[in-house]
Amino acid sequence: MSTSRTIPLGRAGKADLKRDLAIERERTRMLREDLGRIHDELAALYAAVEAAGVDADGITNLTGTRVRPLAVEEPQLDNYFHQVASNYASYTNPYHHYQQLVSMLASHSKVSLVPCYELAQHSISGVAVALRHDIDADPVTAVRMARQLARDGICGSFYLLHTALYYGRFFGTLFVRHRELRPWIDALLVAGCELGVHNDALGAHSRLGVDGPEALVQEIEWLRSRGATIRGTVGHNSAPVYGAENAEVFANRVLWPGDSYPRTMLPLGMLDERELQLTYEGTFAKPHDTPDTVAANAFAADRAGADVRDPSWMKRYLTDNPCLDWGVDCQVWVVGQEHWVAGGRINGEPYFRDRLTISDLSSVIDDMPPSSKCLFVMHPEYFRA
Repeated sequence: MSTSRTIPLGRAGKADLKRDLAIERERTRMLREDLGRIHDELAALYAAVEAAGVDADGITNLTGTRVRPLAVEEPQLDNYFHQVASNYASYTNPYHHYQQLVSMLASHSKVSLVPCYELAQHSISGVAVALRHDIDADPVTAVRMARQLARDGICGSFYLLHTALYYGRFFGTLFVRHRELRPWIDALLVAGCELGVHNDALGAHSRLGVDGPEALVQEIEWLRSRGATIRGTVGHNSAPVYGAENAEVFANRVLWPGDSYPRTMLPLGMLDERELQLTYEGTFAKPHDTPDTVAANAFAADRAGADVRDPSWMKRYLTDNPCLDWGVDCQVWVVGQEHWVAGGRINGEPYFRDRLTISDLSSVIDDMPPSSKCLFVMHPEYFRA
């Protein structure tokens, strides 16, 4: 994955540049080494199945249906990461912005930093802040962030997207996890962060044509088998993408009646969080006391208008969302280059600020009264520069 780019020294200086260069070189070496092994391992696996005379009817898919094993070839992730760099080039921030954010929050007199699993139940005199990392596209930068937090003695929360190409791919009914996924998971666990699943059960159902809820359950169980303590999930995307929130696959989290298309076609309310030993859902979405079904359906149907960089849409999403209410007082999202958005309800009143820079974020905390809950939502791909 060779890509050429110019990195401005800025305040980071030559020492930071040398450190970043060493990190990039190590990342490239590890990826090449892992990718070199992956084809040999897959070929050996299927050769062993054939040599052992394993009955093809003994191999099952995600739903337990018996299927014939498929010989597959994994995609090259060097091309994948090159595409990620290209897609986010105009939105990404220097990595030291993340370091500045963590430093500001850790030193702010009002802030208590907690993982997401503690945020819902947390009650303090100051402002409880959770750092949520939705790993949509860049697990390598996520590992770097987790290590940064470990050095600072902070427990952040990281959620792996099980439908992302870096995680794995479906080949017909066969799901193949990427070989390099394991060392990324191990690195996140060693860093001491909270690990969870970025739930895209509706995406697996709608786009991939598989049993989405079962696909989610399988990855929760697999991550636990790798040593992760999975306490919660975080729904991927927003309601306009699928016509429902991904969190609604859980029986106790259906947000409004699903008596119209496309909600009648979606696997809503299929899973029991208690049976899965899950204690929270990290979008912190909850139903309105009196849901307005017409308004919720209209908002969810407006896929073309759903844009996190559009202040009018983001204001409604965070402060007056007809599909859901929020279990936190304020959310702070990074949505682009030097572009942060803060929104929620403070003291019962709508609160929204757009086009914030990293230096403005301390004032958001200052605006919050005691005993507030604040969720910082970050995607690692926005800090690749």
